[in-house]
Amino acid sequence: MADRDRTPPDGVIDTHVHMNPFWRLNDDARSTLQSHSANFEEKRALAKNPDEFVAYLDSQGVAMAAIINYVTASMGYTHDTNEWAAEFRDSHPDRIMAFGGFDPRLTDDPEGVVERAVDDLQLDGIKIHPPHQGLNANDYRDDPDTRGLDGLRILYERCESAGVPVMVHTGTSIFPSARSRYADPMPLDDVAVDFPDLPLIMAHGGRPMYTDEAWFLLFRHDNVYLDISSFPPQNLLDYFPDIEQVSGRVLFGSDWPGPMVPDIGDNVEAVKQLDLPDDVVDSILRGTAEELYNL
Repeated sequence: MADRDRTPPDGVIDTHVHMNPFWRLNDDARSTLQSHSANFEEKRALAKNPDEFVAYLDSQGVAMAAIINYVTASMGYTHDTNEWAAEFRDSHPDRIMAFGGFDPRLTDDPEGVVERAVDDLQLDGIKIHPPHQGLNANDYRDDPDTRGLDGLRILYERCESAGVPVMVHTGTSIFPSARSRYADPMPLDDVAVDFPDLPLIMAHGGRPMYTDEAWFLLFRHDNVYLDISSFPPQNLLDYFPDIEQVSGRVLFGSDWPGPMVPDIGDNVEAVKQLDLPDDVVDSILRGTAEELYNL
């Protein structure tokens, strides 16, 4: 299990930052990022220099950031990305958390890959990305032909026993190879039922077309969390007007430096301007993450 005794300094905890080994992207994915992300080469350089990345966090008033990595052939990322993420995190464990990835189709040894990620690398979480991986989060239930996707069950069982959150991309993606029919968060209903002690994070809350489904899952399952990354924060209450009711399971995430995403500090200020009680804003910007990750 990952080290849960780290105490970040005062400030915001950003639970969704894309510090990835961008140089491993395939040509189509790299081109998409370059065309939609300002100063992409500067951000790419940060991924090779964790000291400079932490300096950027300081400039944005961010105490700790979770770097979100995942595995998909459609982008060019393999399970070796988990090794990179852990090494990047270990350079500043009081400032950086690391999510790795898992794709059951890209390994003949799912148990070994999951064990490596959870037990050896002690990653803080694992992400799957249905639109990029071409799967549903509940495809382990397919019978009799699981197409190798029973590896998802292995992932969920191990993460549930270890208390390691699983993040699932919900909502659409602008990348050329993304398949939006996998963007619906509703398959997480099965996962939440079958693994009630597994923390499940809905990245992006189904935006833009599945926010009603995301709200249903939040309201039904106590083990489901909402990561608000990719929402323009000033519009968050348009999508979730009753978000105060589940504020203890809402996580601030910037999605920086994703396509068309402003600096983290700009998103933080927009959250602070929302018509919400101060304690709810504090929970979104830090408190929920402290509790979820036992910081």
